[in-house]
Amino acid sequence: MVAVDTSYAAPNEISAQTGHTGWIVLFAFLVAAVLAAGSLVLGAPSGWRAAAEMTARFAVLLFAAAMIAEPVGRLVPVRPMQALACERGSLMLAFVLAMTASLACVAAPALLGGDKLTAQALAYCMLTGAILVVMLFSAHPATKRVLGGPAWRTLQRIGTSYFWLAFALIGIDHMVGPHRPDGWYGLSLLLLTVALLIRFTDSFVAKLRRTAPLAG
Repeated sequence: MVAVDTSYAAPNEISAQTGHTGWIVLFAFLVAAVLAAGSLVLGAPSGWRAAAEMTARFAVLLFAAAMIAEPVGRLVPVRPMQALACERGSLMLAFVLAMTASLACVAAPALLGGDKLTAQALAYCMLTGAILVVMLFSAHPATKRVLGGPAWRTLQRIGTSYFWLAFALIGIDHMVGPHRPDGWYGLSLLLLTVALLIRFTDSFVAKLRRTAPLAG
């Protein structure tokens, strides 16, 4: 998990928010709302479950994009990739919003219909919600100034590592468990693996650049 942990420690860290942050978060909100509403209409009687799954899938896409934004910007230092790198914080905020929508869909039957959440669902909501709060807190630019770089990076690592592992384990479980065939989980595992490889490459190249002057 080195690649998950060290990407944010690489040089030239980029501000968490840009002028496009509001638009990206708004876009994520609209997409999550459309996915949830469509799932509720088309997925009855298990509409809330379908809504939670669809919004979670959208969150995985945002998470993968946020994971690779900065590494790609450093590895391919052209203007479009550097512009993408600047939006890493915006993409992470959009991810937090999409995952919050997914958790709301998981809890909605209990909150609206009086159904009881299973112990597993309750634990998932509580733990994931707590990690989302950590990620949201660490996304604010003031967090790094107040806590300092090492503590800020620790918060980033906790959130990134947790969700990478959670999404990977869910994908593996659906690939090998007694579930209906669904190509999404193979795609999600591929995206997570590629994101990890990109971050590993970024960390490796950064170390080479730091050691090159010493070797010279």
